[in-house]
Amino acid sequence: MFSDSILSTVLKALPRDGIQKYVSAHGSDRWRKSFTTWDHLVAMLSAQFSGVNSLRELEVLFSGHSSHQYHLGLSGVKRSTLSDANKRRDSAVFRDIAHMMIARTAPRKKGMAEFMTILDASTITLKGRGYDWIEESKTRASYGGLKLHVQMNYATELLEYAEVTATNINDLTAALDFPLEPGRLYVFDKGYCDYNWWHKIQETGSHFVTRLKRKAAYKVIKTQGIASDDQGFILQDQVIELTNKHPRAGKTNNLAGIPLRLIQIKHPGGKNRLFLIVSNNLTATAAEISGWYKKRWSIELLFKWVKQNLKLKRFIGQSRDDPDLCGADRLYSA
Repeated sequence: MFSDSILSTVLKALPRDGIQKYVSAHGSDRWRKSFTTWDHLVAMLSAQFSGVNSLRELEVLFSGHSSHQYHLGLSGVKRSTLSDANKRRDSAVFRDIAHMMIARTAPRKKGMAEFMTILDASTITLKGRGYDWIEESKTRASYGGLKLHVQMNYATELLEYAEVTATNINDLTAALDFPLEPGRLYVFDKGYCDYNWWHKIQETGSHFVTRLKRKAAYKVIKTQGIASDDQGFILQDQVIELTNKHPRAGKTNNLAGIPLRLIQIKHPGGKNRLFLIVSNNLTATAAEISGWYKKRWSIELLFKWVKQNLKLKRFIGQSRDDPDLCGADRLYSA
């Protein structure tokens, strides 16, 4: 007597009509008579749930459970077919399917959080045999591997934009390609310090909240009062202007002379120095601005969840571009 496998039970939660919508939009099944996007999705989910370490192991796994393939909607899985699909099928279709599933379960946060976008990056270290190609991306701060750059909607916890690069690519370099939209609040740490990029956010019609470097040159225009409830936490609330109009190499600081808010609070880590939060929002309270920056921690929790629950430290492939191994960057971005 046949009984559903755990995988088939999980797959019942996937809306086939919704998935087909994205398959059609991306044309991911075009010119393919076999091993459809659905087959590919089931195979890679099986790899994730079972913890296999190679395409060969995945092929053996399916061969050993051939009786379940019909009920999973599969016609069999071959290593060469998997490798070719991993190389050639656009990972964007899987990204959109993931967004669809997250949107079905993610709680919405109301208020200003509905328009908040958080930016950050995290590295995935790759070490050991087969990863010789990462040598060129090593830095003094990392062994080398891959870096995931993410733009996340705080209200829905959806990834609005994601890019995978080598670890030696600066966070800001990747952020310059992020799409900016009007009417949003962009929150990021001081690794994204570029005054002209901040100015671009303002010109787009959006606000930003980030940290100001301690050696930044500025003048105080006005010092504002602190609400009684915020006494002891908010140390100072000031309106400032950056003064370094020509910082270096003939460049022009387009943000210089534009009023900004500077909120000084105690360092959350207990360090003996001030925590400087800067924003182009001149109307919000000091507590609101510092609270928005605190919400940046949610993206750190996202990275922590990804690393703890998804098997990203061991890839099915070890080569970046060998079609027989399924490039690690292609698998990761999918």
